[in-house]
Amino acid sequence: MAAHGDTQDEKDDTTYRVTVQNVTGHTTVGRGNTVTGSIGAPARAESQVTQAQLDALHREFDRVRELVEQLDDAGEREKGAAVDRLEELQAAVTDSEPDVRTMGRVRTWFAEKLPAALGAVTDLLMLPTVALLAQAAGDEVAAGFDALLQSFGAASPGES
Repeated sequence: MAAHGDTQDEKDDTTYRVTVQNVTGHTTVGRGNTVTGSIGAPARAESQVTQAQLDALHREFDRVRELVEQLDDAGEREKGAAVDRLEELQAAVTDSEPDVRTMGRVRTWFAEKLPAALGAVTDLLMLPTVALLAQAAGDEVAAGFDALLQSFGAASPGES
C-alpha cells in the first residue's frame, strides 16, 4: 500500500492524495496526463518458447518418470498412478493454454500420495520454460501460474 500527497506546482495549490492497495498495472494521477497502451497485445517476444526448449522440457518429464519408476518405497500401482499424473501434468503445461489448476492439483496429488517425488514435480513446475509457456498464453494464465508458484513458496519468474 502506498500513499502520496503532493502539490503539483508552485502556481497551483491542487493536492492529490492517492492510496493504492492491491493494484496491478499502471495508475496515473494529475492533469494533462496521456496514457497510451493496448489491450490484448500479442505475447512479448521473450515469452516465445523455442522447439529446443520444448524438447528439453519433454526430456525433463521423461527424467521424472524414470525417477518415479525407480522409487523403492512405492508399489507398482502407486507408480502407475504417478506416471498417469505426470502425463496429465505434461499436457497441462504444454497445452496451447496451460491449465494452471491441473498443475496445482497434480502437485497436491504428489504431496499427498507420493511425497518422495514431490521435489522433482515441483522442480518441473519451476523450470523457466514452464513460466514462458504460461506467459505466452496471456496475462490471466501467467497470473494464475505466478499465484501457483507463490502458493508453494517459490519466487515468481523474474524475482530473485
